[in-house]
Amino acid sequence: MNSVAPTTALRVAHLDTGREWRGGQAQALLLMRGLARHGVSSMLLAPPGPLFDRATAEGIEVVPWYPRSEWDLVAVLEGARRLRAGRVQVVHAHSAHAHAVGVPAARLARVPAVLVSRRVDFPVALNLFSRLKYRLPVDRYLCISREVVEVMKRGGVPERKLVLVPDGTAFPDPPPGVDLRQWIGLPAGTPVLGTVAALAPHKNHAELLIAAAEVVRVRPDVHFVWIGEGECRAPLERERARLELEGHVHLLGFRQDAHALLRQFTLFVLSSYLEGLCTSLLDAQALGVPVVATAVGGVLDVVRNGETGRLVPAHDPKAMASSLLEALADAEMPRRWAASARRSVQAFHIDRTVERTLAAYRVVLAGIEPTA
Repeated sequence: MNSVAPTTALRVAHLDTGREWRGGQAQALLLMRGLARHGVSSMLLAPPGPLFDRATAEGIEVVPWYPRSEWDLVAVLEGARRLRAGRVQVVHAHSAHAHAVGVPAARLARVPAVLVSRRVDFPVALNLFSRLKYRLPVDRYLCISREVVEVMKRGGVPERKLVLVPDGTAFPDPPPGVDLRQWIGLPAGTPVLGTVAALAPHKNHAELLIAAAEVVRVRPDVHFVWIGEGECRAPLERERARLELEGHVHLLGFRQDAHALLRQFTLFVLSSYLEGLCTSLLDAQALGVPVVATAVGGVLDVVRNGETGRLVPAHDPKAMASSLLEALADAEMPRRWAASARRSVQAFHIDRTVERTLAAYRVVLAGIEPTA
């Protein structure tokens, strides 16, 4: 990786409001680790939860913070007090609520530089509250993919405030853990098509179930494993039962050992219809697991169709099923994808994310452009 000269006495406050462990929380922790290697001191304002606990365990300064909505005035005032006491030069918001509550707090505390990470490609400024939110005095939005940049521009955010800073993978090397197939009662060598993603609407597990039914009809030896938790679990379980897939689609919930299980997948499958980037996809490539994914959002920055994986149209379960069956029928083809992807994913090393983020901090602190 290209080196960035150490930053003397730079202190950054990271703001997050997530109470679960998802991609954004993982990226915030990786970023704080990476910034420490460059001599940057970090403090975290967050509610109790996995990020709070993991940052505390690593010796990062952590301050409890409890925003209850995007317009929580008490949290704004408390955040401003904490930021003033922390004597930070940069505030970096990592979640949607942290954006809405943290930016006013940072400005009340007179923090010189305020940045927001944008990790989803949902449209912005579609209603009055969203328009107000995206008119807050933010110096830079760190967009994790080219599609996120375009979505922000379409929402009226000035282009000069948008910086492309892709999320990154730390190239996980998990220790051997549970044997996935043995654990869920499958013979060794059983094809396992796996997904690591929150059970959220935009991840579109519902249509993946339809594709799974078609795959299992043709290849009854194939099993699907989903790692992740979320609000769609109950309806997905009902639909799985309706399709008589309980014995073939295994919902494992949140797993601390997700990387060790991911490494054992035959294929990594992503069926999102909206996707900022998907760090689990990056991790799969880094671990040498072939990828079949929908051609949406930031996925297009990561997967080259037929070279580093297979891309299929969103909202097309038949195309997904066909691509999965094709990959299962020709073992050499996915092996080529995986080998090529392990080279291309080097561009998404977490060190590059850290360097680009640090460069954005410096540009703002140098006062090159105003916030207005």
